[in-house]
Amino acid sequence: MTIIEKWTGRHAHALRDALRLTNESFAEHLGIAPRTVTKWGERPDMLPSPQLQQALDTTLRQAPTDARVRFAAKLGLDEPQIPLDHDVISKLHEALGDLARAVARLESAEPERSPAH
Repeated sequence: MTIIEKWTGRHAHALRDALRLTNESFAEHLGIAPRTVTKWGERPDMLPSPQLQQALDTTLRQAPTDARVRFAAKLGLDEPQIPLDHDVISKLHEALGDLARAVARLESAEPERSPAH
């Protein structure tokens, strides 16, 4: 997970974009005025207050995985790919094997059919 040591307007604006929120909805989520969010876009070096730093940390931590990946990409940070659940992949592989065997049994049990005239 991406960790931001010191949030700037650039980081906050990237998080808003990654979450696909409007300035108004992002401001409402953080409990601040929409104008503050607009300023972050206009002044990327601006440092949010310590309370907002914490709120941004929490928002990033609670963001869906795809939003965190978008956030890291917007900032040019290396973020690992969305993790794969190997247990689910194993079960899917097993199900595909079962399906292939069932199809093979059906094909071998059916007599050759000629097209209807």
